[in-house]
Order: sequence, then C-alpha cells, then structure tokens
Amino acid sequence: MGKQFRKGTDLIKQSAENKGGKRKFTRNIYWKPGDVKTIAFLTAAEEIPKVRLHQMVRIPDDRFESGIRYETFLCKKDPSMSDESGGECELCDRVEHDAVERFVALAVELEPIKEGKRVTGLEVMHDTVTKDDGEEVKYPRWGIIIQASKNFFSYFAAYAESQGDIREVAWTIEREGGSTDTKYHQYIVTNGPRVVELPDLSEMMENIPALEDLLEEMGSEEKYAQVAELDPGSQPSFGGNKKPELAGVPSGDRADKFAEIRQVIEGY
Repeated sequence: MGKQFRKGTDLIKQSAENKGGKRKFTRNIYWKPGDVKTIAFLTAAEEIPKVRLHQMVRIPDDRFESGIRYETFLCKKDPSMSDESGGECELCDRVEHDAVERFVALAVELEPIKEGKRVTGLEVMHDTVTKDDGEEVKYPRWGIIIQASKNFFSYFAAYAESQGDIREVAWTIEREGGSTDTKYHQYIVTNGPRVVELPDLSEMMENIPALEDLLEEMGSEEKYAQVAELDPGSQPSFGGNKKPELAGVPSGDRADKFAEIRQVIEGY
C-alpha cells in the first residue's frame, strides 16, 4: 500500500489561518514576479497533500556553469515517511538543511485562444525535446505546483467547498510581488459570462504518474543517495533562520544576481 499523505481542504484552510506571518525529472509549474499562467488542475482540492519538503538543495553538478543544480526532496520526517525513517532525516540532522511544509498538486499549462481580448478556447501547451538520434518529441507541459496555503491554495480550497471541483474549470493565475509581499490573483477563464470549456485531457492523463508516486520518488533511497556527499552547513538558508557563516552565500555586488537565481528556481 502506498504512503498515506495528509490531505483535505480543511488542512489547507487551517494552515492558511495558522500562517500569520510570513519519474526522475518532474517539471515544476511556478510563477516568477509578474507571471500570468493559465492552468488546469489535475488534482482535486481534497486530494492535495500537505508535505514537508527540502527545497533548493544544492547538488554539485559539473554539467552546469555554476557547478550546482537544485533539487527538491521529501523530508524523511514527513509523517508519510516516519515509519520507515524512524523520524530521522539526513538533510535535517546531518546536512542542516531547513525543511518547510507546503501543499502540492498536479496541473497542466494551457494556451488561451483569443479573438481580440476574449478567450474563445484553450489548448494544452507542449514542450519539444530532441532525442540523441535527432528525433523531436512533443509532450504536454504538465508538472507539480508547490505552494503554501495562505496566499495560494486556500483560495482553491474555499472554491471547492462552495462551488465544486477545481478540475472542472481552467484558471488564470497572476503573481504579484517577489518576496514576502507575494500575492496570487486567481480567475476562472471565461468568455463574457460563459466559462471556457477545458480541452480533452483524458489521453494525456494516461501517461502522467500519480502524485503519490512522484512524492515517493522525492523521498526514495535513490534520490537521497545524492545527499551522501553534502557537507554539514553547506546549504544556504532561505527561511527565517539565517546562517551567515555558510560558504556559497553571495554578498555585496553578487547579491542581486543571487536574488535573480532564487526567483527563477522558486517553486522547485
């Protein structure tokens, strides 16, 4: 039997109220400041799990000019992992990387078809990759949304309880702000008074792994093998606890560039 993740719209609302202050590769759908994206949720609101994650873990990788890549791990202290981990997590306990609680959902990005300013239809967006033999392959632009409850998922929990399934309509979501002032504005896609019909997603859904399977992979032993060579204190802190002694945290004239990087990879 698969792991039991914490789910439910009541959990999303409770977390929002409590926050007074502040396969091998799975694409993340995230918003940079000013971004506007149209999506269709593939996860029902009541099935959106709350999980403990290690985000932006720096993994050495010579394939990148920076010499690092960023990975997201399911924390082994997450309730879904506690039985097999014994409540111990190498990233928390040895590497000293801060975990955060977030909600996660599957979604697919959509392209609005417009006549003037009116949206008359929607199409699934695709990405194209070139295989080693030169063949180009297109695949739907689906991925995981990783967000907090207060400024993102609480709205959809409320909609699900009062209006219905969030998967039955398309959503245009706009991000305003770039840090603690971040707000998300959510709109159902309409053409005048009529809701714009979703494209047929049934065939695409057959080829998308279950969200629970993707989360299990994030906490797998194979995934955590990447952590073995990380030194204690080698990870910068992006939460409330600052670690000024950490190597690799830029300062001075490098700070602006570092801020740009954080915006680009936010949501991973």
